[in-house]
Amino acid sequence: MWTRVGRTVSVLTITVLMVVAAAPLNVAADRVCAAAEGHLEAGSLDRAKKLYESVKPADDERNCAVKGLQLVAAARHAAAELVTDGEQLIRSGHLNRAERMFRVALKVDAANAGAVAGIARVADLESRPLPTAASNWDRFYGDWVLPVGRLVLFSTIGLLVLGAIAGLSSMLWVKVGSVAWPTGARRTAKGVGCALLVSAAIMTPLFAMFNPFTPTWMQCWIAALVIFVIGLVAGFLLWWGTRQSRFLDWLALLVSLGVLVVAAIVILMVPIAYETRLMAAHIALALIGVVLTSAAFGQNLRLQVEVQQPDGNVNAAATDYLLARMKGLGTETPKGLERADSALATTPLSKISNEELSVLPAGNVVGALSRLFFALRPGLTWRARVTLVDDNRVATAVSRNGRHAASAVFSRMELGLPVDTDQDRARAQMLTGAAAFVLVHLSEVHQELKEDLCGARKWKSVALLVIAKSKSLLENEDRSTRRVDLLSRATDKDPGNVLARFEYLWAGYANIPHEETNYASFARTLDTEYERAGGLQEKLDEEEGWVPLKIRVLYSRTTQWINAYEAAREKGTHVDVGVAAYLQNAKKSADELQRLCTVSWNRKELQRKAEEMRPFAENLQLCIDALNGVNLDNVPEGHSHKGANPSPRLTYDHACLHMFLASQLPRRKRKQQRENALDDLQFALVTERDRKDAAADPCFRELRSDERFRQLVHDQPPQEFLDLPAFVGRRVKLEEVGVTTVGEVIRHTRTTQLQEQLAAHLEVSAAIVQQMRDVALLAQVHEDLSDPRMLHVLLSAGITSREALCEAARRDESELLHLVETRASEEHLTSLAGVKKPQLWLTVVKRKRCPWGR
Repeated sequence: MWTRVGRTVSVLTITVLMVVAAAPLNVAADRVCAAAEGHLEAGSLDRAKKLYESVKPADDERNCAVKGLQLVAAARHAAAELVTDGEQLIRSGHLNRAERMFRVALKVDAANAGAVAGIARVADLESRPLPTAASNWDRFYGDWVLPVGRLVLFSTIGLLVLGAIAGLSSMLWVKVGSVAWPTGARRTAKGVGCALLVSAAIMTPLFAMFNPFTPTWMQCWIAALVIFVIGLVAGFLLWWGTRQSRFLDWLALLVSLGVLVVAAIVILMVPIAYETRLMAAHIALALIGVVLTSAAFGQNLRLQVEVQQPDGNVNAAATDYLLARMKGLGTETPKGLERADSALATTPLSKISNEELSVLPAGNVVGALSRLFFALRPGLTWRARVTLVDDNRVATAVSRNGRHAASAVFSRMELGLPVDTDQDRARAQMLTGAAAFVLVHLSEVHQELKEDLCGARKWKSVALLVIAKSKSLLENEDRSTRRVDLLSRATDKDPGNVLARFEYLWAGYANIPHEETNYASFARTLDTEYERAGGLQEKLDEEEGWVPLKIRVLYSRTTQWINAYEAAREKGTHVDVGVAAYLQNAKKSADELQRLCTVSWNRKELQRKAEEMRPFAENLQLCIDALNGVNLDNVPEGHSHKGANPSPRLTYDHACLHMFLASQLPRRKRKQQRENALDDLQFALVTERDRKDAAADPCFRELRSDERFRQLVHDQPPQEFLDLPAFVGRRVKLEEVGVTTVGEVIRHTRTTQLQEQLAAHLEVSAAIVQQMRDVALLAQVHEDLSDPRMLHVLLSAGITSREALCEAARRDESELLHLVETRASEEHLTSLAGVKKPQLWLTVVKRKRCPWGR
């Protein structure tokens, strides 16, 4: 510090000598300059300046005066630096050194007010008693807390004002239909803009309070370079962001940024005061920050929803429901694996995060204050207002940055919804339609939402899809039929809605009775839809919104091809090239499913679902290998999944694997695999639907005659002829000799000798074989009685032969019909043709004479 003092004095002395040496021999000017030099050496800078300025231009071009004025300016600057050093010494507690520094500054500039104030402050501090904790705190508060607090306060106020301006001006740069920039471009623009706003808010009070530097040409050039670089960054962001939207939508933003950048650089180059140039640059940077921040916030995906009654009052309950719908549109779907479904439940059609959704508080005062706050808040881009006109009509309006973007008025009749007497459910359906309208409109602007819509472009289709798949939005009565109808109309309104197409296929397939199921046909339908041009097969892994549906379809395809293969074997179809292709198709789907389940996905929810589906995919591959006879030598005797914690649905699939292994292993190893399958089913069969599916599942055809299996499925009505009680426990041996149908039973028992041969093969008495023949003959009375379920009804009613049927009809026809109807009702089989129209087979019976055939 004292080195600076010596250097300052030396510079002044050398400069004076140079001025004297260089002065021309002009007597008048010499006298004036000599007098001024005396005042300069005495520290009277003001007097010296006046004398130098009094030299006339004709006096040898004021050579000595010009040099003198420069010397005066240098002396003032040196004195100011000395005062600054003295103030720092006071803060550090070196009062004596600080006083000497102030006195040196007075010698250089006797009129320096800062030096006089510094000496007075030193004197005041020296007159005080020794420093205490309180005095030290006062000094710290005065020197640091107070100025920094003021800096933070005014910086915060400035930042809030700039942020409010940015929020209010979003409508100027972002049109209501402008497609939002990619996420990276928006985040970069927001980061640059916010950095400029923070810098402007801090530098304004900082420069006014502390004056950290003296403006020079160097600062002007640096400011021009910074503005030029920011202009290039803004231009790049515009190019990046407008590649997927119309360029004209962003013309106003481009012109505004260009004008600001060019105007700021031009002002910095104009020969005016440096302070004025830097002030213009500071304002330009602040405005550029406002524009960039405004444009970025104006493209946010933040949405505020509000549901109001016809009188304008906010309905808090309806608002919360709409908010939940916007968050998870499409999540309320069956969680279990149905015959055509998958373990992976439908992911939300909307991926709007919690942070991007908000509501207006209820209450007039609070609501009004909230509206004022949200109007000034930057980044709250979208607002959706839904008005419940009544239980059947809804009006929806969507605005973007305070400007109207879209609106719709619709009713239940327009959506084609069935009449619903439950007012709460009817209102929920309307709110679901409003949520679909808002979501589809947002997807037109925010392209990242399109993936989760799976090709849907019309909101009515989305609304019908969600309503059809939501258990709480449909009446329990005839729900399955209504679901198919709604999904059909959802597909009609928007054929490009891929999710609706598959849901329609699955819903229709679920309504087909088990005995009429054609697994191969449905698998081919799924393949056709999956491989359709522009469909799921062509979607890349980067389009993660499509992946959940791809996993569901691949799982469904694989299981359907496996079931088709098993159904063909069950019917005794020879495994030719066509049937073997079923397993090839299943293998192809299973491999792709396994690949999707092992990919590391960016979305956490998708990653979790893929991990949940991985055991299902692995089990399917093991099932296919078992049916192909691969790795049968390494099959463990116990459960192949021992040590895992499978869900009931996965355990069901494990049971299928054990049955496939049992069908391929030697007879001595089959029993253990069947026991493993039954153990798994003991845990897996939870609901009545599970038990019905297991009873009809072709995977368990070899268990249908097993007593334990029949107990697990609660004695479900037999689905095949050999499932009837007369054949229980003898199915395998009957299949060995080719006796699988009614005709084969009659053919192999038409004579006494054949009956004895069959009885010996089955290791039963001839009476048992005669019972089998009686059941087969009973099935041939009429085509309606050939249904195994109808035979089950008759057998449970005590009618075990056609002779017994004929006798019952002759004795009391009405009693027979009442008995059949009662047993059918108990077995939940009233929909059978033989039960609905008994007169058809009863007429045939009455035409015959009893005993039968006489």
